[in-house]
Amino acid sequence: MSRLDQALVGLALAGIAAAGLRPSVCDTLNAALPGLVTFPNTPLYLQESTYWSNRQAELQPSCFVTPRTAQDVSKAVKIITSRNTPFTVKGGGHTGYTGGSNIQDGVTIDLLYMKEVKVSKDRKTVTVGPGNRWVDIYEQLDPLGLSVVGGRADTVGVSGLTLGGGISYFSGSYGWACDNVKLYEVVTASGDILTATPTTNKDLYWALRGGGGSNFGIVTRFDIRSFDQGELWASSLILPGAFNTSFIPLIQDFAVNGVKRDPLAHQYFVMAYSADFGGYLILSDQFHPSAKTIPEPFKPLHQFAPVFSNNTRLANVTQLSRDIHVPGGHRQNFAVTSVAATSAQLFIDYTQMWKELVDRMLVKAAGSHLLPLLVIQPIPTHIIELMQVNGGNALGLKPSDGPLMLVQLSFEWSDPALDATLETEANNMINKFNQVAKQRGLYKGFIYMNYASRLQDVYASYGLPNALKLKLIALKYDPFGRFKSLWRGYFKL
Repeated sequence: MSRLDQALVGLALAGIAAAGLRPSVCDTLNAALPGLVTFPNTPLYLQESTYWSNRQAELQPSCFVTPRTAQDVSKAVKIITSRNTPFTVKGGGHTGYTGGSNIQDGVTIDLLYMKEVKVSKDRKTVTVGPGNRWVDIYEQLDPLGLSVVGGRADTVGVSGLTLGGGISYFSGSYGWACDNVKLYEVVTASGDILTATPTTNKDLYWALRGGGGSNFGIVTRFDIRSFDQGELWASSLILPGAFNTSFIPLIQDFAVNGVKRDPLAHQYFVMAYSADFGGYLILSDQFHPSAKTIPEPFKPLHQFAPVFSNNTRLANVTQLSRDIHVPGGHRQNFAVTSVAATSAQLFIDYTQMWKELVDRMLVKAAGSHLLPLLVIQPIPTHIIELMQVNGGNALGLKPSDGPLMLVQLSFEWSDPALDATLETEANNMINKFNQVAKQRGLYKGFIYMNYASRLQDVYASYGLPNALKLKLIALKYDPFGRFKSLWRGYFKL
């Protein structure tokens, strides 16, 4: 803080002391950052308590701090750490589990107002604030004929997705989102404002590429590589779930062979249970950044019959992200693993195991809302190769590991009584998936942070050398362990 700031804070706190009260950390924050602190039982507090998952929204911090600048974040960090106050940070608020980016009785730093989107004069870089959702960025870039490697669902936040990795429509061309950040502006545990690039604080730059943020600093700015982009080709097929045994081999063949024929092709596979559709169903979403007609690797999928619906179109990124909109207002949980992509039978067996789990959970839900998903996504070898640019990222994946499949379990539900059961059952099912894969020599073990359960050890899955390196980097930038002990919620080293 400047001397003027310190003087103003001192005057404000003197007034509180004169009234015979010990100032709370929220009072101190409010004195230092007037107008940027929100207290309980106010309309703004209720607004800032909005989260994608109701499990998060139920927590009640002592106050929200809503900084507008990196300097505001720095002031908040200095006050919070000096008072040894537990806190957390909210970017997009899209974490599913309790306490991922909210806290009970501590301080939540909400970055929602830090929403800068600025294109450089040469159109090769976009400066992005951490409070943006991906749709906010696409809405500004689409009219300019530009895009970035970012999230696919509209309301997912920039910060969490990028710091955890970031799968994108454009990963076949450029890798994951974390591999396309040119510069991070970061507030460390001391309150210092640093930049991290491939040449400046390059160890911190490496750590933030997939290592998350809660161990290293609060990112207040991302400079992201941008590129020319018009409409994408996209298709969404919905099929009866009974055809999984014949459709899954097509998905598996795409992951191993199809992307070799066209590395820009991108897709994911979902199985779901929906009473509206009469039971189990398959969703196959496919994308290509430059095709105008069905890309060759997807033709086998489009020759498959029968389908409930076929929504094939050309659309800009804004529209595609809105098409993948997943509304909030329910309770959420993820869990994930990774396996070799070389066996279709493994994924057929996984779907049967998953259906048995879902049948049990439907009984427990007793008619209340429950939406279970099994999501299978390829990580082709050439995308892992693209991750190696600028010194590589923290994820620990090597080209020799590919091609991989991410296998994700997702539950959306309404009854709080199911929280522990669904979280535990999902984790147990992932463990069973892993056992089967190990027996067949197909286990890989990488845990993608953005799809992980709080019960999973994400950093151990990056490999011992990377996990140790991340710990040493965290210690360098937080030598007194302030963030380690006080920043609660998200994955910790």
